[in-house]
Amino acid sequence: MPDRRAKLLDEVAEYILNNGLADLSLRPLATTIGTSPRMLLYFFGSKERLIAQALAHIRTREQLDFRRAVSRSTSADRRALLLREWESWSSPRREKYLRLFFEVYGLALQNRQRFPGFLEGAVGEWLPLVERAFAVVVARKRAQTLATFALAAVRGLQLDLLATGQRSRTEAAFQEMLRLLSLAIRSGPKSNGPRRKDGRRLRG
Repeated sequence: MPDRRAKLLDEVAEYILNNGLADLSLRPLATTIGTSPRMLLYFFGSKERLIAQALAHIRTREQLDFRRAVSRSTSADRRALLLREWESWSSPRREKYLRLFFEVYGLALQNRQRFPGFLEGAVGEWLPLVERAFAVVVARKRAQTLATFALAAVRGLQLDLLATGQRSRTEAAFQEMLRLLSLAIRSGPKSNGPRRKDGRRLRG
């Protein structure tokens, strides 16, 4: 049963990516993925819970890609890492995900109960991942501030790109954001060094 549920979640996530949420109905969704509305409700409880879990599933995949990229990089190539990630985040193949993300963001702001956990996860799950990209070169509190700025800027530029299609202009703005971040890193207090999970500094 867990395998069946996981497979359905994968298929629902792909369906939502391809079709969006505006006219989403369980019957055509179920028909497309080879199941029934009754089975979807059996596994997920309600249409809203199904959508919320599918969105979390998609977000987890996106975060996993970023986490791997951060873990493979060093403090010396954080700029190169962020440039590569921007190329990925703004690529045409990511457009389906971005359209869905901003569609749900707007709907969730209108009714926070409609997609449980989405708004909290949209920032709360991403912020620590972005923060890790800064934590090795600046103090922890400053890393969170810079990560907040970077995440908000990237989201704004993604929305701009979707609305206008003006890739060169938004990419130039992203490059300027990296320049400002580099200045902020150089002018701010440095990291106190790597720490353990309990927050204590690691000793060499």
